[in-house]
Amino acid sequence: MRIRVVEERPRTERDDPVLMIHGLGGWAENWRSVMPAIAESGRRAIAFDLPGFGESDRPRRHGHFDPARPLYAPFVFALLDALDVGRAHIAGHSLGGAAAYTAAGWCPERTRSLTLIAPGGLGASLAREFRMLTLPGMGLLARLWRTPTATRQILYACFYDPAACPDDLLAEALRYGPPSVGEMVRALRSSVSFRHGVRDEIRRAWLERGKRYQGRTLVVWGREDAILPASDAEEARSLSARSEVRLIDRCGHLVMAECPRELLDVMLPFLDGAAA
Repeated sequence: MRIRVVEERPRTERDDPVLMIHGLGGWAENWRSVMPAIAESGRRAIAFDLPGFGESDRPRRHGHFDPARPLYAPFVFALLDALDVGRAHIAGHSLGGAAAYTAAGWCPERTRSLTLIAPGGLGASLAREFRMLTLPGMGLLARLWRTPTATRQILYACFYDPAACPDDLLAEALRYGPPSVGEMVRALRSSVSFRHGVRDEIRRAWLERGKRYQGRTLVVWGREDAILPASDAEEARSLSARSEVRLIDRCGHLVMAECPRELLDVMLPFLDGAAA
């Protein structure tokens, strides 16, 4: 696959890169507001478009979170190989949080630390609007419905204060959002059912495999998240004995876009501690 990568490189680079994975329907620049500060800390900041999102090619096969033959978990390390990166801190938001968590369980020896921002899959519950996308015919219907007005409403729902949404983020949503609907539906169908939300057999399999990762984990959530409830953050305390949870006030789902300074205030010290 052809994968689009966006990077910020420090002047003096330490062997301590950070790989960042966007959420459902997202794209690499979702991390734009935090990448310069990560680079200023001496770390190579790497963001990319997941397969089928942004400008990356669609995957040739599905099974995104299939426990036996997943797409995302081994893909993360194939990408790191292509970028000549051995071990990396892995950060993920929403769907990307689930991808980051499964990657850490898949190959813990190459995961320096794990930062999960409002990650999907920790709790089994999922909003009805997302579960509906798994029904037959919803892929086509969603593509027809994804008008500029609907795209704007979806993006604004990811903010506690919609006025905080940057203009360039909205422009990118209008560009990248509608073409990614088909892959968004496929990714949801790989692990979600309409009746039960996140399928228990998949969630439990990955939680068990995740025990292989014994490194440090930081979980960050916007307290006013209207997409995935901040109450799911409590599930993170059971991930490992080395997990820490931080809630950010007056912040919605897109933490790194709405509250980048507050995120960096907890994330950069965490990365320093994990590297040490």
